[in-house]
Amino acid sequence: MKKSLIALAAVAATGAAFAQSSVQIDGVMDAGFQSIDYKGTKVNGFNGNGSTTSQINFRGVSDLGGGLKADFRVESDWNTVSNSANTGAGKTNYATGSSALANGAGFGNGEIRTGLAGGFGKVQFGAINNNSLIANLTGQPFGTAIGSAHGAVVRSNSAGTAVRNDNSFQYISPVFSGFDVSYLQSNKQSKAGTVNNVNFSSTLGAYLQGGAKEASVSYTNGPLAARFTNLKEDNSPSNAGSSAKNTTLNTLGANYAFGDAKVFLWTQTNKAEDGSRNIAATTVSATYTMGATVLMAQVGSAKNKLSTGVGAGGTSKLASIGADYNLSKTTALYARYESLKDEGNVAAAASTLDVTATGTRTRLGLGLRTAF
Repeated sequence: MKKSLIALAAVAATGAAFAQSSVQIDGVMDAGFQSIDYKGTKVNGFNGNGSTTSQINFRGVSDLGGGLKADFRVESDWNTVSNSANTGAGKTNYATGSSALANGAGFGNGEIRTGLAGGFGKVQFGAINNNSLIANLTGQPFGTAIGSAHGAVVRSNSAGTAVRNDNSFQYISPVFSGFDVSYLQSNKQSKAGTVNNVNFSSTLGAYLQGGAKEASVSYTNGPLAARFTNLKEDNSPSNAGSSAKNTTLNTLGANYAFGDAKVFLWTQTNKAEDGSRNIAATTVSATYTMGATVLMAQVGSAKNKLSTGVGAGGTSKLASIGADYNLSKTTALYARYESLKDEGNVAAAASTLDVTATGTRTRLGLGLRTAF
């Protein structure tokens, strides 16, 4: 639930222009018990993000008049059960005496963007969520959390490691008869002196970064919503998470609501120009609402269409179930279960705890989600 923090009228120094501005804060917290079998290595404990990404958002909009508006979003994701993951200050490693730990969360580490909107549509700049992520959210009800197999079967970029690109520009058209189109671009940076340089620099050109170009079309009308995206990535030379020179990710997500039920279809192809990746995946899912309870289920598969390598020719099979019990409009108890029989080896790099390439990964989450 969004809370308005500031509502004010700002007068330009000349006194000739007025702008109505507002800033608001919203977010969500998600935590609970999780039991995970990383293909043979089992762990149990308390963790976050079983049903959604815990975050806080600062959003603002200024009405500039004449139908023109400026807006921004600053999203910060955090770990709800670990101080160390949020601060980078780790517990002492008694084997080495070291207490260093990478910072897993920080201010502005999610989507950050600012832009102008009007009769022409919208233009924005920042680290913008790509439309492949939005197509994934359109085509299945588990988001990026347990049940979705996000990063393995379901991917928002070709490597399954990111949902946005730094230094991005995006244009979104006005809506015409339910349709809109958009284009996102992040320019490849390859001027740094060291190939595969992983030392980040905010100086443009001093940090090797893969490029991305994404076109998207969506349709929303009554009970039907659908989105198709074509994402092309150029990842060499860079540290963008793939050795492939060029990759193409095509994603279609759709859902249709009737009464208390909603059905979903999601399909994706993921190909690398150098032949290192060729995956075709499809899922079907549904939700059903009974009063305060929402039930959800999903089945799908991802075919590894390569002819050589671990998992080549294999099909990874996904099955997921979930339930929410809404205590209020903003708070819910949830349960999620996911099984990925990974014969196609699509999730082999999903965790450092994986011990077999083509085994079965299961995830169970029981927790509390509250929004504000």
